[in-house]
Amino acid sequence: MIKKVLGTIATRLVIAILTLAMVLINARILGPEKVGTVSLVILAITIIQLLNSFVGGSALVYLVPRLEMIKLIIPAYLWALVTAIAGTSILDIFQLFPKEMGIQFHVIPEGYFLHVLLLSMILSLASVNFMILMGQERIKTYNTITVLQVLCLFAMMMILFFVFRQRSIAAYIKSLYVSYILAFLAGFWMIVPSFKKSSPGGMKAAVKEIFHYGSIMQLGNILQFLNYRVSYYFIEFFLSRAAVGIYSVGVQLSESIWLMAKSIHLVQYTRISNTKDQQYAARLTLNLLKISFLLTLVALVFIMLFLNLFFSLIFKPAFNEVPSIMMAMSAGILIFSVSIILSPYFSGTGKPVHNTISAAVGLVFTLVFSLFLIPRLGLMGAAWAATLAYSAATAYQVVVFIKQAKVTLPDFLLRKRDILSIISEMKTFLKQ
Repeated sequence: MIKKVLGTIATRLVIAILTLAMVLINARILGPEKVGTVSLVILAITIIQLLNSFVGGSALVYLVPRLEMIKLIIPAYLWALVTAIAGTSILDIFQLFPKEMGIQFHVIPEGYFLHVLLLSMILSLASVNFMILMGQERIKTYNTITVLQVLCLFAMMMILFFVFRQRSIAAYIKSLYVSYILAFLAGFWMIVPSFKKSSPGGMKAAVKEIFHYGSIMQLGNILQFLNYRVSYYFIEFFLSRAAVGIYSVGVQLSESIWLMAKSIHLVQYTRISNTKDQQYAARLTLNLLKISFLLTLVALVFIMLFLNLFFSLIFKPAFNEVPSIMMAMSAGILIFSVSIILSPYFSGTGKPVHNTISAAVGLVFTLVFSLFLIPRLGLMGAAWAATLAYSAATAYQVVVFIKQAKVTLPDFLLRKRDILSIISEMKTFLKQ
């Protein structure tokens, strides 16, 4: 398992570096307002991904070891197409604020309907392939394709920005098309052999099971996503599109600190989904939580020490609020790294409802404190609202985990035996 974790960490590190480079380049070339528009386009695509994941999301990871491939992929692909078309259409006509307020603000920025439709469709299909690979515990293959996708996006951006001098939002959109298509084709090619072992019989029962697990898991993901991103809309309403661009840069850089936690999360979820031993699942979760928290803390301290120097050298003055945003979010980022590790325990043991409740708690905090703090404190208010929401959501999961796993708060502390166990596993890995 440690080999898969280290491989995933390496993959996430490469992706984080490339993502950071793209954030920096977009900020310098496009400026705050255009970065804000790009962020809202990506946000619309992500919302549609959430709808797609009712069938084509984490439920597939849980069900791949339990059902035949064809019974999963046919309904998942069909659902991906339906949600892309229906979701984009609904978002395009959805106005966030009442007309009586005199604000013409739509979830999809004007002029980007077709791009959101096509990109969300391609990415939804690619995501289905990814979930199947994860369910098969083919982590190395999944990691390889995700790195290739981001490399492709980065390369296309560089070519269009600097070779063809297309320094516009359109250049970024074109790069997304190429990278998403590559991801879909590569993923599909890798899962094709699995069809040979499948029979289409019993499709109705399979679809029912997919929706059963998918609806519970995905409701939590939707609430969690709103917890992450609904503040963008409040910022545009109370402040400006440019403010969305500035805040989104701070959020993306802050969330990159979760690299270690999310890498562990990925391998942990596939492992727990493929075991029926709940004691092992709890023990594994607790050990990984300690490692993840420590690594996140080290990364956070390092980044915060050099944050101001980094920004003064690279970013334009228009983004000078980003370090303060990241500082305000730092405690929440560290605390939520615990939630990232606890979530696979609940999902992998068939109790995703606790992740849903946790996300709902966080969302309530986000809505209440965003409405209260953003008009008064601006972008800093949004950052403090995020920290409070992350802390509340994590607190709920910790309480439930303690009850279900029959552990105590002192068990969360990193002890000498935990360190010796990690060292022993590392030695075993290095000898392989």
